[in-house]
Amino acid sequence: MKPRLATRVRDLRRTLIREIFESAPADALNLGLGQPDLDPPDALREALAEAATGGPAGYGPTAGDRELRRLVAEEYGEFVPAGDHVVITVGCQQATFVVLGCLLDPGDEVLVPDPGFPGAERAARAWGAVPRPYPLRPENGFHLDPGEVLAMVGPRTRAIVVISPSNPTGTVEPAETLERLREGAHRAGVVLVLDDTYRNLHWLGEGPAPGPPSEPDPLVVVCGGLSKSAALTGWRVGWAIVPDPDLLAKVVALQQTVLTCAATPIQRAARAAFSPEGRAGMAEIRGRFRRRRDMVEEVLGDVAPRAPLEGAFYAFVDVSRQGGGREFARALLEEDGIVVIPGEAFGQTAPGWVRIGYAQEDGALGRALAKIRERLSAPG
Repeated sequence: MKPRLATRVRDLRRTLIREIFESAPADALNLGLGQPDLDPPDALREALAEAATGGPAGYGPTAGDRELRRLVAEEYGEFVPAGDHVVITVGCQQATFVVLGCLLDPGDEVLVPDPGFPGAERAARAWGAVPRPYPLRPENGFHLDPGEVLAMVGPRTRAIVVISPSNPTGTVEPAETLERLREGAHRAGVVLVLDDTYRNLHWLGEGPAPGPPSEPDPLVVVCGGLSKSAALTGWRVGWAIVPDPDLLAKVVALQQTVLTCAATPIQRAARAAFSPEGRAGMAEIRGRFRRRRDMVEEVLGDVAPRAPLEGAFYAFVDVSRQGGGREFARALLEEDGIVVIPGEAFGQTAPGWVRIGYAQEDGALGRALAKIRERLSAPG
């Protein structure tokens, strides 16, 4: 006898991203996983050591450390009524899972970007809901079209997910686009879930990428965290910002069911990200990625069509002339020992593309980009 699996998980598998990453040889140069190669700022590591040895180790509040919630709220200005509307989660992915779990009944629909990181799609399926992809088209620079997205809203649509800066394309949605989408979603009574994990890795100007409105909106939720901006992927520090008090109460209740609370020492240490020393460390991380972004621009140039390098640490490149994303990624790994992720890992609309992460040491990144340029330049 074998256990009977729930219907909602029978088709649930590891993402293609993880399959490729975990099956790659140990000596492969990995430009596939969205993980900074940099160490966290010293202020954060020192704070964690202190929190682990000198602070409380027991349960904390389900919604998270009160001081950390206050500091996160301050980052979002007037959009957050108070720190009480922030829930500290185990990474942005868990925030998305819990938020969607509070919005979706079986058979409900959520609109998700294609290409887009598959976290929201997988969460929707796990809750028995239906993810409906909206296209990010190459001819539009992989930016969403608010009119096209809103035209997809139907009677069972409960949420629209936007990832900006985008994973995998590295594009950033303008403030005007987000506002048009928010207004339309508000009229339809649909929640806009904004994933801004990469908000501080923004190359179109100083400061964070455009995000939520400048005042509370009960139909807007923000999911974010420190994984990318502070190089804390393994710490799993995320948050959900929920202006509506009724939805907030359910997010906290579901969070208790899922994990009780995020790790107390890590939350206490994460406060240091918002100290002057922590901010200086994050500014250095941002500067390193900005220089690598410029390296990608210089090395790859116009050798192949690609999405504009507006944010995050990804280049999304058209390799259809080289046989498509799967074929290009396979040849690059087997012959050059370099890992990239084919576009089909992020949906159905870009199988001829690959995501190239530039979260690697400069010298190794330069060598890998030179190999990639060589392949892109070869006759098709």
